[in-house]
Amino acid sequence: MKLEKFILSILNSKSKSLMVYLITLVLFLLSVATFPTEIVKAKMLPSKDSDTFSVYVDLKDGSSINQTKELTRCISNELQKNENVTNISVFLGEGQPLDFAALVKQSALKDKESQAEIMVNIKRAENRDITSYNLVSKLRKNIQEICTKYEATIKLIELPAGPPVLASIVAEIYGGNSFESRRDFSQKIAKILEKQATLVDIDVMADDDYKMYELELDNNKAIKSGVSLEQIKNILFLAYEGMEISVINENKAESQIPIFLRLDDSRLLNKSSKEDLINRLQTLKVINNQGFTVSISEFVSVKETIKEPTITSKNLNQMINVIAETDKDSQIYPLLDARADMFDELSNDYKVVKTNMLNLAFVDKKSNERFELIFDGELKVTLDTFRDLGGAFIIALVLIFFLMVMYYKSFAISGGIVLASFVSIIGVIFAHIIMDLITADTFYLTATSLIGFIGLIGINSRNSTLIIDFSKQLVNENGMGINEAIARATATRSKPIILTVLTMVFASSLLATDAVFGGLGVALIGGTLISYVVSMFFVPVIIKNQLKKVL
Repeated sequence: MKLEKFILSILNSKSKSLMVYLITLVLFLLSVATFPTEIVKAKMLPSKDSDTFSVYVDLKDGSSINQTKELTRCISNELQKNENVTNISVFLGEGQPLDFAALVKQSALKDKESQAEIMVNIKRAENRDITSYNLVSKLRKNIQEICTKYEATIKLIELPAGPPVLASIVAEIYGGNSFESRRDFSQKIAKILEKQATLVDIDVMADDDYKMYELELDNNKAIKSGVSLEQIKNILFLAYEGMEISVINENKAESQIPIFLRLDDSRLLNKSSKEDLINRLQTLKVINNQGFTVSISEFVSVKETIKEPTITSKNLNQMINVIAETDKDSQIYPLLDARADMFDELSNDYKVVKTNMLNLAFVDKKSNERFELIFDGELKVTLDTFRDLGGAFIIALVLIFFLMVMYYKSFAISGGIVLASFVSIIGVIFAHIIMDLITADTFYLTATSLIGFIGLIGINSRNSTLIIDFSKQLVNENGMGINEAIARATATRSKPIILTVLTMVFASSLLATDAVFGGLGVALIGGTLISYVVSMFFVPVIIKNQLKKVL
């Protein structure tokens, strides 16, 4: 057999054996080097192609419902220009019906006039030539450039492929002597995130200071004028808030239909000023107990205050979230760039301290205030997942190593089997590089890729075991030399091994194009193919000097 002769020539030649070691080492180093060079990028799960997405609109605190309506109308008009958009629903002053993304994005808590959500449905995947995440990326730039009114924050939210999180990157800011100092520091962090090319929808989740006008009622003056205090309160509430005054019973209605009464848009202020509010109050009249009409402005004074901010806490510690989404990129790479910028730009005013993982602490050199920056969101889920899967991979290698030690009574042989299994990462990495070259979008090394890599350990260990056991049999029963037995065993077992590999490749090819499990399919394809090469050439070389010890 040609394969047997070729393998035997390698085993009998020290230079050829060293060449096998060298080629394997070079390929292994090249595959590992793809991570720092970003030839292969890591991400927990790739973006999901869905039939819907949302637009979150947050105007400056204190903005009116009319301003919110004007901005959402602008966004809706831009969305309707795209042929892939089928219908749009706008929710003013409230969140949309909860979907998978909104579960932890605080959508249900929205009740301000300055907030709105837009639910956008698009054509099904088979009826459009662009994925939903590429469509969102394309629409985001146009909408945020055209609809830039009232200092609004516009975020385009996609359905997550994995567990729902507040955002792709969440920077939790703790510490500081006051809410104001914590908010100022959060804005500095947000500005650094805004400089990253692939980070979008940056938002500081903290209220800004804005003026608020309180109406103070002069009780004595109202009583002297013969006007009921309850009457004044009801008129003011009816004019500006509205109330349910009665109900209508209909035979076909399941429940009573409420009658809601409120003044028309004449109640709205042209300008958010104290003078304009006083002028509006002068138009409201009440009738006293003597039948005379009296302006409500006679009994009410306007007091200007600053709105108290909403305080957010986690684990009983006050904090502020700075959130950001990624635009067709993994979270870790723009974060690492932003983290480096934090050291460069903030080190003059703050002492920057590394805490744990990627988290940082900042100590103000003047005031000695300390701020803790802890990263959360999908980034943390990604890091935790890769850490756990990496730990599972190491544990699997250790368990297989000790299992082989128990079977062969040899640490060297067992180490060779484990090493051959680990070398299959070459196939996993290069398969991802090939997929990245032939696909339109970035093909990431995902969590499912690592699951496939862990599954390959058993396949590779089985191949090595087949060769070693058959080699032992040939030596013991036929009296063959070590090298001849290994060459014969490897060539003989090559057919069942390649059939197993092809079965795995054909089965895994069905997964290779899947949005979520594509990494698993590609890892199994690349890993099993390289495992065949490893079994044919690397395993014989690595066991030839150790096989005699287990005979």
